[in-house]
Amino acid sequence: MRLYKRIIQVLIGQEDSTALLIENLFIQIEIKKQISGKPNEGAVQIYNLSQKTEDQIRDNGIRIRVLAGHDGKPILLHDGDIRRVERDRGEVDRITTISLGGNTVKLRQALFNQSYSGQVAVKQIAQDAISSFGIASADIDQIPDDAFLYDFSFTGKTGILLDKILNPLNIQWFEDDNFIRFSARGKALEDVVVLNKNSGLIGSPSVTDSGVKFKSVLNGRITLNNRIKIESELVNGVYKVSQILHKGDNREGEFITEGLGAEIEQ
Repeated sequence: MRLYKRIIQVLIGQEDSTALLIENLFIQIEIKKQISGKPNEGAVQIYNLSQKTEDQIRDNGIRIRVLAGHDGKPILLHDGDIRRVERDRGEVDRITTISLGGNTVKLRQALFNQSYSGQVAVKQIAQDAISSFGIASADIDQIPDDAFLYDFSFTGKTGILLDKILNPLNIQWFEDDNFIRFSARGKALEDVVVLNKNSGLIGSPSVTDSGVKFKSVLNGRITLNNRIKIESELVNGVYKVSQILHKGDNREGEFITEGLGAEIEQ
């Protein structure tokens, strides 16, 4: 597999001309994602930012997008909140660390108060509840159409409500890159990334109680709830991506994606 010049881009602010782009400095990233109701997390370290640029980060709001890839073709790895910005001046470099979160405040503070009389679809309750997050939704068709509740009412945190109505259906909800998404346990979306020694697989995947652990060169096409087809000497099969860790830098250190693939029901 031929790999060209690696690139990391950090965008601070909204999707307009006011967004601040940082890409030519030394940048290290660590981005963790999982199918879970908890916000995604991670960190970006940028070396030797000017005071002016650091001030711009604080002024441009809380949104941060991180893109990375090869050959000038970066792919979005993270879209969410800035939790905090810290500065550390070492002996040589000035390091600005940006702690990442995935819409942390919205997920933790959203409340839902609603009553339904008679029969109501679980999918309808979920659609109504998501609006309280102020975040768009995707993959809601993972919730079955024939699941209903009767004379249902709820007052409290939206996350607790989603757990309450979805857990009995073996449906998980999670936040990923400014979307609330849904995942049926044992099932995955149809998009497939093939991972073998010619497409970036590093070493040999290992089988654990949780699934198949794998490592590749950094690959933003590996996304939660999609399928990964692993082709190796010891492991061959199609799995659902349930955890991801992107980490590395834009120079000569690590630049990898690690993940966990769960079994898919046949």
